[in-house]
Parts: sequence; structure tokens; C-alpha cells
Amino acid sequence: MTPDPFLVAREQVSAQDAARHYGLTLDRRGWALCPFHADHKPSMSFKGGRYRCWSCGASGDSVDLVRGLFGGTYWEALQRINQDFGLGLSGEITPQQRAEAQERQRIRELHQRFERWRGDTINQLTACIRVANTADWGNLTDQTAEAIRRREQMEYWADLLSHGAASEQMQLFKERKQVELLISSILTTTRMK
Repeated sequence: MTPDPFLVAREQVSAQDAARHYGLTLDRRGWALCPFHADHKPSMSFKGGRYRCWSCGASGDSVDLVRGLFGGTYWEALQRINQDFGLGLSGEITPQQRAEAQERQRIRELHQRFERWRGDTINQLTACIRVANTADWGNLTDQTAEAIRRREQMEYWADLLSHGAASEQMQLFKERKQVELLISSILTTTRMK
């Protein structure tokens, strides 16, 4: 059985190696300006062969990074890494490897969608908690009163999304409508003021 070329590339070329090779400059901490948004302060970190942008949420391994930088398919990103780093991987891909690569891509995209939702939701919950904490008790609106009443629940959700177990985070993601409705009811009205 031939080894998975994507796995071989990821093991031999870290995201940090790819970043340096394709022109990203790393600061003394090993962070870089994220090429996937208008970054003005390094927000992309590298660890365990992977990268993560703490501003826009982009994350992945060397193949993901190259695909993000140059576009195209995962297979084209793999071929670029193979050529540029001299990995000597076979130019042929089996139907099984193609199917596995497509499944990995689907899972990666679902994970990225979840991570974007998680980051946005933490920020929105924090804004709702701020509404509750800075309420003008002499002039309470229904939305501010709701924020005060539900503050503990919102703090619990924000903490769970920041530090909770993956299974608990996924359960909240499945039930996200109630979270989104509460956020919307508090923030929509308070922003209109």
C-alpha cells in the first residue's frame, strides 16, 4: 500500500516551514502577519506543524496554508509542496486517496465553519454581558433587563466555548439557535440606540 501523500507532505513540511518558504516573515516569537486578512500586527502562530490566525480564525497545516496562499485544489497545493521541497512523492493519486482527501477537506471546512461561529459567538456573548454589566438601572429597556437576567447563562456559554470540552462545544453548536436568538434580541436593539 502506498503511503498517503498528503500525510507524508504534512509530516515532512510544517506550516511554519511553508510560511517561511513562501515569503511570510516571522517575528522573534515565531508569529507572522496573516496573509488571509488585512493584518497589521502578527496574529498567526505556529505549533505542532500547524498554523492558526487568532484574528480571522484561519487554521490548518502546510497543505492548507499553500492552498490558501495560491488557490487551487488540495492536490495542486500538494504538488507545489512536493516540487518546492523536493519530497519525491509519486505524481499519481489513487481513487481511494482522492476520496480520502475530499473527505478530509470536507471535515476541515466544517471545522473552520465551527471555529468561525465559535469565535463570533464568544465576541457577541461578551458584548451582551457588557450590556448587562453597564446597564443604566434608572432607564432599563426590556433588552437590557433580559441581558441582566440571562447574564449567568451567557457567561456559562462564553466560558464553555472558550475552555469547554469539544463534545460540549459541539452540543452547543447543535443548539445554537437559542444562543443566536438571545444575542440578536439583546444586541440588535441596543445597537440601534
